[in-house]
Amino acid sequence: MRFLLGFAYITLKENVRRRSFYGVVVVYLLSLLFSRMLMEFSLQDPSKVLADYSYSFLSFFLFLSTLFIATDTMAKDIEKKSVYLVLSKGVTREAYLLGRAFGFFVFTLSFVFVLGLFFLLIVWFLNEVTVSVFRKELHLSAGLFVLLSLWVKTFLLSIVVLFFSTFMSNFFLVFLASVVVLIAGSSIENLYHFVSVEKERVPDLVRYTVTFLFYVLPSFSSPGPDAVLGLQKINLKYFSLDIAKSLAYSGFLLSVGSLIFRRRELA
Repeated sequence: MRFLLGFAYITLKENVRRRSFYGVVVVYLLSLLFSRMLMEFSLQDPSKVLADYSYSFLSFFLFLSTLFIATDTMAKDIEKKSVYLVLSKGVTREAYLLGRAFGFFVFTLSFVFVLGLFFLLIVWFLNEVTVSVFRKELHLSAGLFVLLSLWVKTFLLSIVVLFFSTFMSNFFLVFLASVVVLIAGSSIENLYHFVSVEKERVPDLVRYTVTFLFYVLPSFSSPGPDAVLGLQKINLKYFSLDIAKSLAYSGFLLSVGSLIFRRRELA
């Protein structure tokens, strides 16, 4: 346990020292302040415009930052051969990979908590100063479920990056492969629901392919800002299954990645 905590501390310290981390936080805070101006362009539902805009930027910054930071961690360690320094201390390859994963478990939790807290506070504050006729009754407790889902999906993305890093040496290839999985995993759920509803209009081959990808690819979809606004109820059963699937997928990728990394030749 001390080993995992040590790795988590090192990973967290490395990532917090990055200038890109502070750049993301500053840009996101500026985008939240700018969202007040966007509310003036909506004459019917300014609170929804605010929530949609703020959440879109939140998920965008979280996923993009995690992609860059996670790729820059293990892939750069292997590319610059600094991983030898860690392995020379008697740390096994499996322990190194597990330590990095646990480090990102703590880092993504802290990252989502900080930015997500700003998201909820800004949405609540700007909703309160909105004209009463347009003001909505926010469900901040549902917002916590939204942030929990977003955190699990962000952690899953970091595991995807670490998985590709176990057998890819090039920084760009790891980043590109992770982006492809992120895009596919973000849209496959909506596509699966579409082909399920439109069975008669969709060819069987397409439907079977989408169904196969739905179970193979990790899902990066999460409850959106409508849950915070009370426009969408969170199904706890489906929500729990989705979280469990993401965590199980992360564990599966770590297990396969450990087997690959154990046999990989580090030239």
